Amino acid sequence: MIPLRMVRALRSAVIAALALLAACADGTAPPPFAPRPPDYTFLTPLRLDVAQVEIVEGFQPPRSAPNVDHRMAIEPRAALLQMARDRVQSWGREGSATVTITEASLTEERLARASGITSLFVSQPSERYTLALAVVLEVRNAGGGTNGRAEARISRTRTVNDDVTLAQRERIWDEMLRAAMDDAQGMNVEFEFQVRRALRSVLVAEGTPRPNPSAVEAQELPPPGAQAPARQPSPASGPRELAPAPPAPAAPQGLVPGPGGTPGMGTLGTLPAQR
Repeated sequence: MIPLRMVRALRSAVIAALALLAACADGTAPPPFAPRPPDYTFLTPLRLDVAQVEIVEGFQPPRSAPNVDHRMAIEPRAALLQMARDRVQSWGREGSATVTITEASLTEERLARASGITSLFVSQPSERYTLALAVVLEVRNAGGGTNGRAEARISRTRTVNDDVTLAQRERIWDEMLRAAMDDAQGMNVEFEFQVRRALRSVLVAEGTPRPNPSAVEAQELPPPGAQAPARQPSPASGPRELAPAPPAPAAPQGLVPGPGGTPGMGTLGTLPAQR
């Protein structure tokens, strides 16, 4: 008697072969899965009254079972990093904010299958995938004290059948991530809600000009335990001999020089974000 697991493996191989033959029947191979990169610049920016925003990858993918997030075309942590870059903005003169990605995992759970001869010919659930996302935003004043903290968490699950191909699974994983980031109960909505609820006092009103843009900094930090990139040495700041400035041309007789001055620096304008 043929073992049941061998029959199931043969059945899966036959299904995959039939799918490949159907795709290649017209002489063309199915296109590779290439999802569009995440972009959240169309959403309302969250402008904070701080001079610097740091982005920290606090989640390190284990890259082993039961995690499968490292097998995704776009990993969850990449989507969260892009959300932090696109939406959290420094709009002040002092203080700092830190966006920390604390969870960005997709795990796989094998499900028990029904036994019996009928199960050999009927598709049935085989795996359940759980997507978990979490982000923390902390704001500190110039003295290092905490001004507030907001945390957003999202979790989604989806079950697939045993006749789903690997290419179909990749699309399902991508659909899960995009829905968890973009829909009405997704991370972008939840993150903005938590920030506006917990950090209202440090949010800058829409239309406020950005003060001294050249002094505002943004920095991405490596995960905890990773070595930060070495900074390039700055040039020596010793005194330098300056060439004498050329004499100013004399004004023609009978004319009085007009008011001097150089064009001043304007404030940065912003376009209204559309939802």
